[in-house]
Amino acid sequence: QLYAPARLLAPLPGVVRVPIRREAVPLVRGGAVTAEPLVAWRSGTHYLTAVQLSNTGDRPVTLDPRELRGRWLTATFQHNRLQAAGSEADRTVVYLIADRPFADAL
Repeated sequence: QLYAPARLLAPLPGVVRVPIRREAVPLVRGGAVTAEPLVAWRSGTHYLTAVQLSNTGDRPVTLDPRELRGRWLTATFQHNRLQAAGSEADRTVVYLIADRPFADAL
């Protein structure tokens, strides 16, 4: 849904997109990584939210799910290492699954 061309997207029965505020949130402890929700979906009682993470510091950062604020059932990073700000690898996406909407789980 995030990276595929629109012509390849097909609806998934039981999965619906849910509204989300696309503004910075304090998701990662430590201050050198900013987080902005991109898109969210719901299926039954579970919510999946894709959040873009960006390194704002001058040193690489290794991401650790234990440093995420919130009540998540699981979290996985597209890439778990961010290069220094300004490099082409200074951002990634984390996929968060919760039993409540993103704003309530944060």
